Amino acid sequence: MIDTFNAVIEGSERLSGLADVDEVVKDLSRLLKRLVKSRWIAVYFFDRERRDFAPARSYGLPSRFVPVFREMPLAPDKIPLLKGMLNKKQHLLLTDPSASDLLPAKLRKLLRNLTLLAVPMIARNQVIGAVFIARTRELPPFSQDEVAVIRDMVSHAALVVSHIQIFDESLDMALDLAGRIDVILTLDEINKAISSSLSREKILETAMEHVERITRCEFVAILQVEGSGLTVTASYAGGLSVPDILQAGARLPRGRFAAWRAYRTGRSTGTDYSGKTNCLSDMDAALFSMGIRSLMAIPLMVRDEVKGVLMLGDTETGAFDRGSTFTIEKIASQMAVALENAQLYEDMRSLFINTISSLANAIDAKSPWTKGHSERVMHIAAHIAKEMGLPETTVERIRLGGLLHDIGKIGVIEAVLEKPAALSEDEFPPLRAHPEKGIAILSPIAQLRDVLPAILHHHERYDGTGYPKGLKGEDIPLAARIVAVADAFDAMVSERPYRKGFDIGEAIGELRRGAGSQFDPKVVDCFADYVKRNMGKELSAVFPEVFSKAAGE
Repeated sequence: MIDTFNAVIEGSERLSGLADVDEVVKDLSRLLKRLVKSRWIAVYFFDRERRDFAPARSYGLPSRFVPVFREMPLAPDKIPLLKGMLNKKQHLLLTDPSASDLLPAKLRKLLRNLTLLAVPMIARNQVIGAVFIARTRELPPFSQDEVAVIRDMVSHAALVVSHIQIFDESLDMALDLAGRIDVILTLDEINKAISSSLSREKILETAMEHVERITRCEFVAILQVEGSGLTVTASYAGGLSVPDILQAGARLPRGRFAAWRAYRTGRSTGTDYSGKTNCLSDMDAALFSMGIRSLMAIPLMVRDEVKGVLMLGDTETGAFDRGSTFTIEKIASQMAVALENAQLYEDMRSLFINTISSLANAIDAKSPWTKGHSERVMHIAAHIAKEMGLPETTVERIRLGGLLHDIGKIGVIEAVLEKPAALSEDEFPPLRAHPEKGIAILSPIAQLRDVLPAILHHHERYDGTGYPKGLKGEDIPLAARIVAVADAFDAMVSERPYRKGFDIGEAIGELRRGAGSQFDPKVVDCFADYVKRNMGKELSAVFPEVFSKAAGE
């Protein structure tokens, strides 16, 4: 008895040091074989999610028994005696399994030469499983002392397994929580990208980057609705080769493929490319050819209307489970709203630009000699600003300043603007008032508040002798200094009734001569460098007549 007690103590200590459920089953089997001469054990663990017992784990089980125990479910609801054993947390001893109605006929035949003991595994007063211990009938049935030892060992094993399960569940919960935190952080980053920029390209870039990081998929594409179809806005495929049909700008054909179904139904759609592939649509065939084996298409919805489709692909089948689909749908929802806002902003911006462009064109149209002047100044000023490395927001303000710099001339009579000779001193005062008149016209428009300095001060001179305020040097706003160079350059290369237009070289030379007196030397140098690098490129589109003249056409 002392040897048995010592063996139980040693066995319990050894079980306590294990961290794997299969190892616990194996060690318990060895211990019971040593203590009560059992032949084998089979263990069923209760699956709390399925509310059922998982397939048996066993040790020492004869090979012919394994398929039966693996495939045979433990169904207490169908076996009242077994259900009672588990509910009452008692053991059940079958001295002659072959005569027991508790077991299926096939199992009764296998167990005809064995004694079978069923013991519930109990931890924290909850049944977490059941252990079946078999011993040959050549030995006597399990005695009360042996049953007590078995119950003690099974109880200790149950406690160890419970701790392992708690640890595993905690680890799974931690990983799941980490995944959810990652999703929250990703959604937050997308939100920040949305709030910090209404650039459609920035939104697409941010969303694609984070979707690829979270899902670990190899292919991401964003499709947007154009007319009654879908067009690829952007696509990313890591190391895979993207076929032409999925390149940015490609218009997708209608067909029976996931993206089209998501667009038509407004529901997420998944596809696995397994089995026969000879009946695939052109789109599915293209995806299959690039190595994609599972695909998920999520509609981009705004106010119950599909605005596009987010398409994800992976080289493994079954890559998109319900959890990842839920996450992607949340990101897709944000993307849809962000892209819609960006589109609305772009539409409003286009309307605004077109409106003020019409206003500027109305001024230029007052004289045939100034037709297109404002738009040309706008383009030149924007190029100079970019050449100087200014931020895009500043470039945009300078672009608008160039477009609207002469808006005050709406109050100047046509006779002055169309005079076929240089203006007299008496005719200059009304013309010199046009920057201030421009400010008076535009100041009620809040969106143009940051543009006004370029308009008001574009006739200031670097030496302080300009108008309307006589500002000097860097006291003149940079935007105004840039527009001044652009305005002077266009005036010099354009034809006038009293003189011919300069060629490009002559105009640059004149700007250099005026650098430091009329113009900011840095702005002139930047523009000269830009002209030198881009002769015949961007500027030829702005000044086709000048370049045609230079080419002798």
